[in-house]
Amino acid sequence: MRDQQDPLEQLLDLLVYAPLGLVLSARDIVPNLAEKGRRHLAPQATAARLVGKLATRQGQREAERLIRTARSQVEQLLGDLFPPPRPRSDDAAPPSGEGTNGSHPPASPPPGAQAAAPGAGAAAAPGPVAAPPPPPPAGPDVSELAIPGYDTLSASQVVQRLVGLTPDELEAVRAYEQARRGRKTVLTRIAQLKGSP
Repeated sequence: MRDQQDPLEQLLDLLVYAPLGLVLSARDIVPNLAEKGRRHLAPQATAARLVGKLATRQGQREAERLIRTARSQVEQLLGDLFPPPRPRSDDAAPPSGEGTNGSHPPASPPPGAQAAAPGAGAAAAPGPVAAPPPPPPAGPDVSELAIPGYDTLSASQVVQRLVGLTPDELEAVRAYEQARRGRKTVLTRIAQLKGSP
């Protein structure tokens, strides 16, 4: 090889012979380079796939847990906002606290109605007899409760305000709630607070 090449020869080496030699030797070089890269990256790719699978499983379990928690909270909130209607009938059990032994006092007959004595053959009273109006709910008045705006609060809001009330105030709230809405969340929390030392 000459020390000083003709510029035309240098140009031919650069533009023709070097690319041609690269193409011809690529068949031997590329598989070796690929194998070398594969040996270097294969353990890392396997570890990355394994970590990805574990993260996906963990995320799925966490998402399912969050969905279950959210569903139970929504169900409880809906139950507090829209309690199921309680049956109203003459023979329904009264709320506790009415009467001395928890039973209704005997209802007096409406004015103008007379009970027929057995075997007396008395004539029936003329016209239909109207049922007496239901008695007002037992328990304290809402203005006597230690929680302002009680009737506008949801059960969860009431439960938050129960902490710190005296036993007498808790009992007033319990009697009021029992006589009106009977929300189990509120009544259970009052029982817990009254039972704690």
